[in-house]
Amino acid sequence: MIVKKFDKILFFGRYKCTHSLKILKFLKSRSKKVYFYRSKKVGEILNIKKNHLKCDYIFCFRSYFILRKIHINAPKYTAINFHPGPPEYRGSGGVNFSIYNKEEKFGCTAHIINEKIDNGPILDVKRFKVKLNEGVKEVLKKTHKCLLIQAKNIINKLYQSPKNLEKMIIKSKKEKWSKFSKKNKDLNKFYQISLKSSKKEFKQKILATKYLNFKPYIIFNSKKFILDE
Repeated sequence: MIVKKFDKILFFGRYKCTHSLKILKFLKSRSKKVYFYRSKKVGEILNIKKNHLKCDYIFCFRSYFILRKIHINAPKYTAINFHPGPPEYRGSGGVNFSIYNKEEKFGCTAHIINEKIDNGPILDVKRFKVKLNEGVKEVLKKTHKCLLIQAKNIINKLYQSPKNLEKMIIKSKKEKWSKFSKKNKDLNKFYQISLKSSKKEFKQKILATKYLNFKPYIIFNSKKFILDE
């Protein structure tokens, strides 16, 4: 069976993300043309060339860009996001909140993009086990690997036939988004450790927040103190 290539793909990834580059390479092998935009930070302004909006699909992988209605409605078929978290953890900081809540499983979700954050029809959910002593670094590594595999699988199914889009929606109809979506301000507030915390809660908050340049903090006498080693 001869499978036709995608005509044009608009792909949003993340700057210095090796998985984004792997997806880009994967897309190029299945598309006549791929327009690639890399996001660097939260709140970054998205400037897209008008002719790039005329595409078959939009794929978002670990992207900070927030798509507007004009972008979402542009593709011939649809716009899809690969969310680094299961449906019960919408928005920002899913990995942090899940670790703090001692979840035994985490995962990733592929969904159609609409004008709300992590709200569109779900195409696929993948979950993996999490150990109680695993911190942000370990869980994120698993999440990004899971997200990469999921993205390739979804793209491959659409490459085989656009009709698979509806099939995936029907197959995942039992998966439901949480009613609540966390924002960046919620995550920033979560990083604060109360001075009234028990030793057990203190350790759990450290486990759920400390990662690279991201560190928890306390407020004492109206001053902010970053907790570091």
